[in-house]
Amino acid sequence: MFSVFKIKEEKKVLREQVKELRAHFTGEEMEKANVEMQTRLLLFPYFQSAESIFCYVSMDNEPSTGEILSTAFSSGKSVYVPRCLPGKERIMEAVEIHAWDDLKKGTMGILEPKKEIKGTDRKDFSLMLIPCLATDRRGGRLGHGAGYYDRFLEGAVGKKLCLCFDSLLFSKIPMGRQDIFMDYVLTEKELILCGKR
Repeated sequence: MFSVFKIKEEKKVLREQVKELRAHFTGEEMEKANVEMQTRLLLFPYFQSAESIFCYVSMDNEPSTGEILSTAFSSGKSVYVPRCLPGKERIMEAVEIHAWDDLKKGTMGILEPKKEIKGTDRKDFSLMLIPCLATDRRGGRLGHGAGYYDRFLEGAVGKKLCLCFDSLLFSKIPMGRQDIFMDYVLTEKELILCGKR
């Protein structure tokens, strides 16, 4: 019990550090980093050969997935994005979309799949692009703390990759038993194959 509490507290401290670091990002720095990351990802063999991708729709302060999604649409890949379901269970589902028109502004102005598009229980994708606040080289991931992605990724099949700004690549993210490690971390400077924990 103590270790679970300790991990939660450590993550809370790290989230504050991330907030502090992000506050110093300039728009120009973010734009440059986003172009680098998206270019690297589009050249990544797993992306090029992927028949299906699961990809978050980025918010302003996250590594951008705009060009990635546009390229996936135009190259005929099956594209799935997350939708958080209402309820205390904090469950997320994958929703297949075919164009930007399938998204609309939802809670807090975040783009999400239109309500009339049915979700699926699919958890098998060629490549999964997962958001993070920060990561480490082991594939440890720091999320917002709600647990949606860890629940969704449990039992999921496919390569899991985090896009992360290089300055938010930490030496070690505290990971609990329920936390899911990534297979790859991609920053504006490098692609990291996450090895043994």
